[in-house]
Amino acid sequence: MILGEVVGRVWNERQVRGLEGRRLVSVRTPGAEGAVVAVDLVEVAAGNVVLLATDEAAQAAAGGDPGGVDAAVVALVSGADDLDSLR
Repeated sequence: MILGEVVGRVWNERQVRGLEGRRLVSVRTPGAEGAVVAVDLVEVAAGNVVLLATDEAAQAAAGGDPGGVDAAVVALVSGADDLDSLR
């Protein structure tokens, strides 16, 4: 699992079956050049610090294999020792 900061929402024009009605968000993670697009399972907002599940854990959290999810927001983080590293 990875801590990250939500950059904003991602709007898609089309998606694979299984992702219908699911929100997607862009999440910046420490040390990454870009951002990760993740399925939002907890309704977060830009600026929120979140916990990302990846790979099989993300698929399981999203309810199986909806379109091959490889990142999912599974928790809103209210505190951690080193949140400054995200900014």
